[in-house]
Amino acid sequence: MRILLACLPACLLAASAAATHAQTEVLPTVKTELKRDGGVLPYGQINTLLTRLGRYGEGLFRMDFRVDIEKTKMPLPDIRLAVRSDDADYPIKLDAEGRFDLPVLPEAEGKTADFASNAAKGQMAVRGSIELTVPPEQLTMAKVRQVVRVARTLREELLPWYLRWLFPRIEAVRVCSATPTWELEWREDGHPGGQLLGLPLPVAAGEREPDTKKGEKSRPCTLLTGQENWPDAARLLAPAGTKLSVKL
Repeated sequence: MRILLACLPACLLAASAAATHAQTEVLPTVKTELKRDGGVLPYGQINTLLTRLGRYGEGLFRMDFRVDIEKTKMPLPDIRLAVRSDDADYPIKLDAEGRFDLPVLPEAEGKTADFASNAAKGQMAVRGSIELTVPPEQLTMAKVRQVVRVARTLREELLPWYLRWLFPRIEAVRVCSATPTWELEWREDGHPGGQLLGLPLPVAAGEREPDTKKGEKSRPCTLLTGQENWPDAARLLAPAGTKLSVKL
């Protein structure tokens, strides 16, 4: 599910930077020296979160990072990013919308790593979100319950307390589409020959899709918390263009 997760603070990658020097043919190498200060999140913390999501997240979650174009004062094509450790530089490639992936480093190397950038302090903003990997056509009540259970275990038991703000408590799976014609469908008594049952899902009043821009009207959404009295086998039937996210 895609959490439009809470955005990470805009200061996540903000840092004082010098000019970019040598370039490679594929992706310019960032030669910027970062100055660690209160506005820079140590990369070791991000690395720990990514490592534990991969190890204990049961394949349900991924982190989505992107440059917040509306809050960034540099043209996107001019931005250069890298993760720099004592052992190596890891250039970060941005796509056309500013999205990028971060490397997962060995724990010891991650502790020495920093973000590097050619953006001056206050010139660039980055946001991160927790996304679901489950496509809408594979969502069942069993999967909703798994998402909520795994997220709770990750946050409360497997992440150190100082990282829990990076993985907020997940309350539900959010389902949004242009038309609110979602249904759950299952066979009575769980038998293949049982009567086919269907249940329309209500629109959640006031619920907004995470990607909705400020001032714009959100597409309709419904919520599944996993506490509903419906069988695990109940499967989501949703119109084309439906998008899942997590409600925090």
